Amino acid sequence: MRLLDLQLADALQRIRHGSSEDLIEQAKQDERILLRELDRLMTRMRAIEGQLLQIQKTATRH
Repeated sequence: MRLLDLQLADALQRIRHGSSEDLIEQAKQDERILLRELDRLMTRMRAIEGQLLQIQKTATRH
């Protein structure tokens, strides 16, 4: 997740300070890809947290 954050910050920096339209467009594409990957990772993390919570609830009942 940290690596994705760093890559996303880099893409945003390239969007803001790009020297040509082609470089800015590539940075925007990179941003979209990274945001999708970050969303996928965060969704998976929430699912795992939910599973761990269910396990914890089950363990405390016994």
